[in-house]
Amino acid sequence: MTGTENPTPLDRADIRVRHDEGASGAIRAFWDRVRSGDLGALPVVVGLIVIWTVFTALNPVFLSSANPVNLLFDSSTVGVIRWAWC
Repeated sequence: MTGTENPTPLDRADIRVRHDEGASGAIRAFWDRVRSGDLGALPVVVGLIVIWTVFTALNPVFLSSANPVNLLFDSSTVGVIRWAWC
């Protein structure tokens, strides 16, 4: 073995392993992970929602179609410089 193989394959017949399927299974698994303390990307998503809400309340043009285009144009030079640096 090279160390990358899993020596014990997943036993789908094991009743101790929960096999959730579909959207409700994914939501249930996500909720179980959050309850166990594994927040994953949840703080980032909540932070983005708070930022979007505050900026939209301060400036109604924030979520207009022109703003993301302007943000891409403004950040493109930094992205190209960063890409060329790597």
